[in-house]
Amino acid sequence: MSRYQVQVTETYAPGGQRPWSTVRRVLAVESGPCLAPVLVRLGHLRRRIACGRRLSLDKQCRNCCPRIVVTEVRRITA
Repeated sequence: MSRYQVQVTETYAPGGQRPWSTVRRVLAVESGPCLAPVLVRLGHLRRRIACGRRLSLDKQCRNCCPRIVVTEVRRITA
């Protein structure tokens, strides 16, 4: 599983309902090898690549499918 730990910082204008700036910062990444590599052919060449680089999210193995964990949300009023 590819796990991304993310910190989110939202900046609000005084009296604003929605943030005018949102910054996402990746704190850590954990991943493992692909469990179901996909064969890609180009002419005479064949190569196996990770399924996460080729398939949609619902068809990826559990190691390639990304999981995003928001560890902290900071709200700042400027």
